Amino acid sequence: MRFLSRFGLGALVGFLISSLIALASYSLGLWLGRNRDNLLSIIYCSVPIALVLGVAAIVMPRHKVGQQGRPILAVLVGAGLGFLYTLIIARFWLVIPAFLVLMLSCWVPSGISAMVLATSGKRPSTVIGIAVLCLAAILLPEPIFNAFVHNQQLTVALITPSEMSTAQLEAQPETLGFDKDEEIQAARNEVLERMRGLGYTEAFRLLSITRRGKGRKSLAILVVRAPITKEVILPVPDKSTVLYIQQSENWQKKPTEVSVLKRGITLRPPGHTDDSLGYFNIPDAQGVSL
Repeated sequence: MRFLSRFGLGALVGFLISSLIALASYSLGLWLGRNRDNLLSIIYCSVPIALVLGVAAIVMPRHKVGQQGRPILAVLVGAGLGFLYTLIIARFWLVIPAFLVLMLSCWVPSGISAMVLATSGKRPSTVIGIAVLCLAAILLPEPIFNAFVHNQQLTVALITPSEMSTAQLEAQPETLGFDKDEEIQAARNEVLERMRGLGYTEAFRLLSITRRGKGRKSLAILVVRAPITKEVILPVPDKSTVLYIQQSENWQKKPTEVSVLKRGITLRPPGHTDDSLGYFNIPDAQGVSL
């Protein structure tokens, strides 16, 4: 009976903690937990790790008053199980880097909480420590991840000179990533103002404008004049504005000394039976490309 109660405690705490962290992230609009499919995936996949934690709770020796080292052992075992389970899931289920961090932020705290409660009991200090751990798992992963991968609010605008030869050009999607029409108009105005600020006074027509990510603002303006003939990767600006102008053989960058990131906007030529000008791929810091 004692073994059954310890199994139930470890499994229940493990499942509830991981689900609580995922639900809180979803409800507060934080992290990838805002995506309902990600939320359900975390909850469903928390069942196997909860069963493993229940078995581990039976095996783990119970901490007695005055004993040293047992709480540390419980923390290490719980964190190790949560980390190992995340790696196993990631190995057989291809995930983007941001979702990997989301899984870690749910299953490592749940493993620690289950092992500590199973070995130390419901002491006030233990409950407070678990509450602090859960709060940190909800609030800290996103800003830490964003700082590490240089997340930013990237706006990408595809424009073309207002000439008869380009009058028929269109782009899909025309707009994406904006909540209100006012935001779209403000972004359009900013693009044209930046063009004038860089010394281009002729008329331009905005084909497409897309916004991705969060954080400090950056702007990439791509001037398209003709069909794309070869694949090219244009580096994303790092919290700044960059202008890429299509030339006959390459793309001219202005200003040339602007700071850029390692990820880039990919432009690809159309297929042989495709009458499109080309395709573009816009990455974000979470590992997702549009």
